[in-house]
Amino acid sequence: MAVSACGTTDDSGDDEASGGGDCNGTIGLMGALSGSNASVVTPSRDGAQLAVKQFLAENEDCDITLEEFDTEGDPAKATPLANQIATNDEFIGIIGGAFSGETRAMKPIFQEAGVVMVSQSATATDLTQVDQVDVFHRVVGYDDVQGAAIANFLEANATKVFVVDDSTTYGQPLADKVKADLGDLVIDSDKTQEGQTDFAAVVSKVEAANPDAVFYAGYAAEAGPFLKQLRDAGVTATFVGGDGLYGSDFPTAAGPNSEGAIVTCPCLPADQAEGSFAEDFEAEYGTAPGAYAAEGYDAANIFLEGFAEGNNTRESMLEWVNDYTGSGITKDYEFDENGDVALDKVVIWAYEIKDGALTPKEELSAE
Repeated sequence: MAVSACGTTDDSGDDEASGGGDCNGTIGLMGALSGSNASVVTPSRDGAQLAVKQFLAENEDCDITLEEFDTEGDPAKATPLANQIATNDEFIGIIGGAFSGETRAMKPIFQEAGVVMVSQSATATDLTQVDQVDVFHRVVGYDDVQGAAIANFLEANATKVFVVDDSTTYGQPLADKVKADLGDLVIDSDKTQEGQTDFAAVVSKVEAANPDAVFYAGYAAEAGPFLKQLRDAGVTATFVGGDGLYGSDFPTAAGPNSEGAIVTCPCLPADQAEGSFAEDFEAEYGTAPGAYAAEGYDAANIFLEGFAEGNNTRESMLEWVNDYTGSGITKDYEFDENGDVALDKVVIWAYEIKDGALTPKEELSAE
């Protein structure tokens, strides 16, 4: 889907400052827009589209297009799409990648092409803390922060924790951070694989360990059937997952077994976002904002403000984002030299599944 939009955040009445004829360009949006984990991404796509539509309603001097690319969350599928964008000079910036694995694969391509990235939900720590590139930024905190908050939550609510990860470049580091912080509270651990459907061996290990909490670092496609098989085996331990489960796909896959499960996310409950975002979103789409919807809205607005200021080249947009300071609907933004927001602006929330829906439970601390 391509959406044209216009906008300005300058109230001075200066036509040059508000963009004028220079307020034009194309933004790409990349992520798993289909497949078993799409519910982690499509709400942020919808949030970005809403931002674009609102700018269109406010100002007709701009000609900005938002073009979607469905990676299915697969780095192998994301790479040719990234090359397609990088070689098309019309694209000035990218919202995404949405998942860490695909983002890791695309970063070198966009770095070479000078295409600035603003991710709404890629949380792997190494994306900014180990393998830095000039073009990558994100509007959420990274997994070392989320992992510390998860460990604090588990420490306060459990005495024996079994940790499982999905062996991906997202899940494994998050699980490692949780295990390191929990120390002796971890009674045992194990691994699953992407695409796995039979979890009998892992379930048997969990049964034998008899934990009072199971932490799963991975995505909904595997977490749903894994939790179902745990419950079918009589395991009643509290099930806790990271933000890879933050979407409707997880409770759908797990069914009634998901009731009471806890999912963490470095994202703000949408009803706590500034302004009328939650109401505007529901009016536009007929549903409450889901995973990272408000963060997608913020990411889009950073670009839209840049276009409104006349930044319609890759070089000038990269400079704009690098130097950006402003207030979004989820937090205040100022990217550090690695592309991260300040740690004191990062929020981590625990959500509990009630009646099949993710319900805000409590804000978590990483300290």
